[in-house]
Amino acid sequence: MIALLTLTLAFAADGDEALVQADLGGHIKSFYVASFPYESEVFPSEPSGVGIVDGRLNLKVDVGSHLQFEAHHSLTLSPGSGGSSGVLSAGVATTAPELMPLTWEAVDEPSLLFRGRVDRLSARVSVPHLDVTVGRQAISFGSGAFFTPLDLVSPFTPAVIDQEYKPGVDAARVDVYAGMSGQITAVAAYAGDWDADGVVVAAYGQGTVGVTDLGAFAGLVRGDWVGGVSVVSALGPVGVHGDLTVSKPDDDAFVRAVLGADWRPTGTTTLSAEAYVQTLGGAVPSEYATFASGPRFATGELWLTGRTYAGLAWMQEVTPLISTNLAVIGNIEDPSAFIIPSVDWSLAGDVALQAGGYVGVGSRPDGAELRSEFGTYPVTGFLRVSAYF
Repeated sequence: MIALLTLTLAFAADGDEALVQADLGGHIKSFYVASFPYESEVFPSEPSGVGIVDGRLNLKVDVGSHLQFEAHHSLTLSPGSGGSSGVLSAGVATTAPELMPLTWEAVDEPSLLFRGRVDRLSARVSVPHLDVTVGRQAISFGSGAFFTPLDLVSPFTPAVIDQEYKPGVDAARVDVYAGMSGQITAVAAYAGDWDADGVVVAAYGQGTVGVTDLGAFAGLVRGDWVGGVSVVSALGPVGVHGDLTVSKPDDDAFVRAVLGADWRPTGTTTLSAEAYVQTLGGAVPSEYATFASGPRFATGELWLTGRTYAGLAWMQEVTPLISTNLAVIGNIEDPSAFIIPSVDWSLAGDVALQAGGYVGVGSRPDGAELRSEFGTYPVTGFLRVSAYF
C-alpha cells in the first residue's frame, strides 16, 4: 500500500495543485432480537432476547483525480448476547480472515460482547481505463439475490437482518475497462493462510451484447478450481438473471446455479423470484447436520444444507415513507420454508425503522433426528432503528 500511495502522489504532483476532498459519515443502529423456539428434546426451548448497538464511522479521501483512500471502523456492543453468536444473526460484528489484525475485543463473554474492527482500509489508484485497489475491501460477483453461487471471494449470507455492509477482505484488486461496457477484474484475496486452501485468486470478465450483460469467472477458491458464468438481461418488462459455477475440489466436482426474474407490475410493487440448485447438498434431512458442520459453512460459502430451492419476494410501497416486504425461501425436496416479513418506515431523512421476523415452517425434529431443513428454525422477531450522519 505504501508503494501505491507513493505512485499516486507522484501523479497528483504533476498538476499545479492537488485537490484533497474528505467525506466523513457513518451510522448508529440499535437492534432488538427475540427468539421463540419450539418444544424440543435436543435444542434450547426457552425464549431469549438480545439487544445490539452497532456504530460505524466511514472516511473517504480523494487526492486529485488519481487516488482515493477509504477507511471504516465499526464498533459493536451487545449486553446479554450470549457471546458473539447472538450478534452474528443480526449481520453485524461479522469478520473475515485478516492478513492485518485489525479486529479487537475488549470483552467477549456470555453476558457481554464489545468488539471493534477496521472493516475497510484501502487505497485506490485510478488512471484511464485502470483501477488498482489494495487493502481491506468488500468484493462481490454475480447477480443472485437469495442465492449467490458467484459470491466466493468474501461470502455473506442473505439470511441476516442487516445486509448493508459485508465484511471487508484483505485483497489486491485490478479493474481494467474496455470500451463502454467491457471490464476485466483480477483479485487476489487472503482467506486465512498462504497455501492454496487459504487464498482466493480469481478473474472475472464482463461485457454487454444488446440488452444482455455476460460474465465469466475463473479462479482458485480456497483449494477449489472454479469456473462460472453470469447473465443479466430483460424479456420485455421482466428482468432476468442467472449465475452458474462448477467447482472442482479434491473429490467430486459440484455445481451451483441460480436463475431469477424481477418484475414491476406497478410503480410501487416489485416481484422477484429465483430457483437454485446445489448438487453437493444433502439428499435427505438426516444428512443435513453432517453437511452443515463442514468447512464450506464455516467460511460462509454455503448457508443451505439441501439441494433444490426456490425464493419469492414481494416489495410494496404503501406510502412514500412506508414499505412492506415479504420473502419466502423454500426447500423443494423437504418440503419446508423460511418466511421473512418486514416493514420499513422512514421516520426522517436520516432515521429509519424496520420491524420484521423469521419463521421456519416444516416438520420439526424428532428427538435428535432432523426431518426438514427450515422446520428446525425457531420463530424470531426483530426491531432495528438506524440513524445516519
